[in-house]
Amino acid sequence: MKQQQKHPHKLKRYTYKSGNTVYFCTLPDCHFKIETALILGKTIICNLCGNEFTANEYTVKLARPHCDKCSKQKVKGVDGKNHFIRKTHNTILPEIAQESSEDLRNRLSFVTTVVNEDDL
Repeated sequence: MKQQQKHPHKLKRYTYKSGNTVYFCTLPDCHFKIETALILGKTIICNLCGNEFTANEYTVKLARPHCDKCSKQKVKGVDGKNHFIRKTHNTILPEIAQESSEDLRNRLSFVTTVVNEDDL
């Protein structure tokens, strides 16, 4: 009998017509399948960055599980709208913070400026 090679798997979720969901490995020459709830605590490969990580309750819900570093976070932009950006691509954060602080500084200086009015 051939010994199976043990390695972390790169998973993708599949839903059968019956409603059962499983994860299967997308690496070549690997025929690994597991029920979705059973990947909790297993070491798997991130579908975005390729690094290994341990699956948690959040990753069990994803069709293509990814690590916490590749997750998105909500940031309020200069325009006041919410934007979702990846934590690893946080180059936009300093830019938004700089523009927001300058805008706030300008509005505060306008409000707190003392105007000397001549008596009539």
